[in-house]
Amino acid sequence: MKDTGLIRYDAMVHAIMVCEEIDEVKDIRDKALAMELYAQQAMNTDAERKACSVRLRAEKECGKRLAEMNNHGGDRKSDSRSPNTTLKDIGISKDQSSKWQRLAQVPDDEFESALSDPDSKPSTASIIRKVNGSSNKMNPDALWIWGRLRDMEKRNLFNGDTDAIAGELTQAMLDDIKRMLPVAIDWLNELERSCNG
Repeated sequence: MKDTGLIRYDAMVHAIMVCEEIDEVKDIRDKALAMELYAQQAMNTDAERKACSVRLRAEKECGKRLAEMNNHGGDRKSDSRSPNTTLKDIGISKDQSSKWQRLAQVPDDEFESALSDPDSKPSTASIIRKVNGSSNKMNPDALWIWGRLRDMEKRNLFNGDTDAIAGELTQAMLDDIKRMLPVAIDWLNELERSCNG
């Protein structure tokens, strides 16, 4: 008799391939990510690896579909049902779209090899890096964000009084921060996953 965890894994992998719309694939990806994080907290490495594999397969499939839409003049639209739907409408950031399209370009045999590597947990960034090779040129955005975080650490802002800082901000500054903060938190969470992957 087949292990129920393996049956669920096979069913999710199959579901990715039969989805008709990209938002359905994205939904599977999001559920797999939630399961991956839960398994990580529960220290269930087998379940974490399976959920990670499902998430990466869904991201690769999303990347393929996004690339097809771009090639057919879709201007990054999500699906045929709603031609005015944007990436934002289905919860895909421009950064995710870019990464997932690069992941979609990874040959299937190299992708499968990365997923089955017993020595390291794969991530979107690590698979792309492994296949493309590391570049000698530093991405200026990577250097910039590293520098800003180091500056904040040096100023002891991570342990500082946030109420005191917020009290000095103008209303326009507060409005900007309220608008940008959820996006920044999501982006920093993605960065953390990429760094740990």
